[in-house]
Amino acid sequence: MEILIAGGGIGGLALARGLLGAGHRVRVLESAPALRTGGAAVTIFSNGAAALAGLGAPLDGFGGRLDVLRFDTANGATMVTADLAAVARRTGFPVVSTPRARLVEHLARGVDVEFSRELVDVEVRPDGVTVTDATGDRHVADVVVGADGHRSAVRRAVLDPTPAVENEWTTWQGLTPVLPELAASATGVCVVGPAGLVGMLPSGDGLLQWWFDVPSPLTGSPAAALAERFTGYGPLVSALLAQVRDADLESFRHVTHRIPDQWGRGGATLLGDAAHAFPPTQAQGANQALEDAWVLSRVLRETSASVPDALRRYERLRAPRVRKVSRRAVSERTNKPVPAPLRVLTRLIPSGVIASAYAAQLRGVSSVLNDEV
Repeated sequence: MEILIAGGGIGGLALARGLLGAGHRVRVLESAPALRTGGAAVTIFSNGAAALAGLGAPLDGFGGRLDVLRFDTANGATMVTADLAAVARRTGFPVVSTPRARLVEHLARGVDVEFSRELVDVEVRPDGVTVTDATGDRHVADVVVGADGHRSAVRRAVLDPTPAVENEWTTWQGLTPVLPELAASATGVCVVGPAGLVGMLPSGDGLLQWWFDVPSPLTGSPAAALAERFTGYGPLVSALLAQVRDADLESFRHVTHRIPDQWGRGGATLLGDAAHAFPPTQAQGANQALEDAWVLSRVLRETSASVPDALRRYERLRAPRVRKVSRRAVSERTNKPVPAPLRVLTRLIPSGVIASAYAAQLRGVSSVLNDEV
């Protein structure tokens, strides 16, 4: 088959990697002039790591392995500590924070990527799909996969022209060599308080992934505004803020897509944020895109059904899983600390029970951990 993937981000490249050697001609059409390597770091949870291994692109030696994730209040009280090493033992796959650039370059190896190919039109026909790019070139394929983000041109053409809905939250993030003791550890720390959430995760090679989720816009210098807003979040956050500069910061608004049962028509479908954008509060955006890629690559490799039937099967498998993530992500507010009485009760729960519950939660939103094709 001729397969075109619109979008050379994590999900699109992962799908292309998963289809290498399957006998199909696979091309990625990317609107940018080169690989998009911005975006600080990504946290790959056990389900995403399992998907990458199944796609032939395991994370061996990548980034910083996370064995512990601790959630504190702004006044220094620990709300909960998650034993991610135990989660890894239960699922068979680790939790890793890795620079996004490294992951994108890793996934792109061996993949045919054509740059400066922004799509402007998609036509679904009974015998395939024709797409037109901004240069006027037309591309004919049996399968077209829109992995082109929450502003997806493919989604607008084959599913729904309604844009993703923004909420009031924005994430400001960076990846820099700060807080060397924490950066060299296997412990991630999230601090929750009325100003929002601060996250800090070791990402390998002395780098620390850090981010600030804020519920209203910043004005003026973002570094200065964050330092003012997060005053009183404890010595670790203060030390981080003292080293953050405007040039270190990237931002993105939190958006949500409606997730229908069917994501495409004919030989066209969607993957990742193009299908199911949701806020990053569950840290599952990249992971669910990788899950999509794993399922779709398996379906396209193994099915004897028609192309449209195979794509609708993929969508039926994935929609219930990503809806679970989206519901949790939309309902969670990252400036709401756990009340003190509940923190006391939480500390009484054995760490093994917390790890089992977290592993079960991951399985509940995962196709790959359930071998679901």
